[in-house]
Amino acid sequence: MTKAPKLTPTSYALLGLLARGPRSAYELNGIMQTSLIRVYWPRAESHVYSEPKKLLAHGLVSEQREKVNGRPRTVYTITDKGRQILEEWLREESGAELRTQSELMLKLILGDTGDPENARATLRQSLEASRADLQEAIEGIRQIVEHPEYARDGMPWNGLAINLMADTLIARYQWSKYALDAAGSLDAASPDQENASAGMAAYQRALEKMRQALD
Repeated sequence: MTKAPKLTPTSYALLGLLARGPRSAYELNGIMQTSLIRVYWPRAESHVYSEPKKLLAHGLVSEQREKVNGRPRTVYTITDKGRQILEEWLREESGAELRTQSELMLKLILGDTGDPENARATLRQSLEASRADLQEAIEGIRQIVEHPEYARDGMPWNGLAINLMADTLIARYQWSKYALDAAGSLDAASPDQENASAGMAAYQRALEKMRQALD
């Protein structure tokens, strides 16, 4: 087995894209920022642009300088060593959990430390944002359905991954409606026991849903 250099998932993402064909850093960043990869592995443009040089230093890609319409650019091509490293990474066992960071959810979790209206405002923001995200995804997927060539690379696996994204967006939207409705009657002035009962009822609801999912 080839001794792999210290790489990040971003490194492997770019190697995977280059395994589909040579690309410039600009093209790689465009795919990272607009494709399904952005949903599950979002990265700042500066991070993406700096990565090819690291891959080059490890001998995982080669570079070729060329001119397009009189403008110079550098095109990267995956090497045999890069393909081997990529294949080894694809075979590795990886954690199956999906982790997300959300300041909005952090505010909600700490909602008991402030005015309940702040938490309700946060939930309204969640509902509006989740609706907008769902509408944007619908439009994006509609274009792919009408123009299959847009998603030719990565099939059929992109199709499987897009369904998790769809389920996640739908769940977030439905949860936002449920949570906003449930929060309508909550008040800081309510007795502690009343608020505790409402919270435990929500925990019980979650427990029942998860058990049903495993049946």
